[in-house]
Amino acid sequence: MKKQSSDENLIIIDGHNFIFNFFRAGKLNKENIEYIKEKLINDLSLYKSQKNCDLVVVFDARNSENRRRSIKTVDGVIVIHSRRNESADRVIEELVGKKAKASKDLDKKEGYNKIFVVTSDYPQQKVVFRENVYRKSCREFQAELSFLKKEIMQKITCLNDESDKKFLTMEKKLNSKNRKKLSELRKKINK
Repeated sequence: MKKQSSDENLIIIDGHNFIFNFFRAGKLNKENIEYIKEKLINDLSLYKSQKNCDLVVVFDARNSENRRRSIKTVDGVIVIHSRRNESADRVIEELVGKKAKASKDLDKKEGYNKIFVVTSDYPQQKVVFRENVYRKSCREFQAELSFLKKEIMQKITCLNDESDKKFLTMEKKLNSKNRKKLSELRKKINK
């Protein structure tokens, strides 16, 4: 496992809790939920690229046939699916316990500065709360994500506006004599 700088944070998201609280996905079918999961992971990847943090999203798969946890990294985001008969809450509690202990026991050059758990599940918030571990509600985190996306879009718009102003066509770069020659050449080609 890589060493974290002491100013780096870890954010653990209860995936389905976030989806069902933010997207109101209660009546969606499995395919739509899979699409929303992918969208969430993409948004988290964007968030990670702009913030100094590690991100883990945990999805509950306790009703699946998975005998083991599925752990993979997608665009820098660690994605965990629990195993059969294991809740995402249990995985999050285990992660928080290990990461908080590592941050406390190791010298300050290792571990995380802060650990955040994103969930709107009140019992889960109480269980994970401890020194150096903070909770964020799904609404708070979604507001952060939305603000970050708007900020990025504004930067892109400004960069596009600036680049349009800086972009000069070849004709504008040429003196009048060469511009005339270019115009004549184009007329010959278009005939």
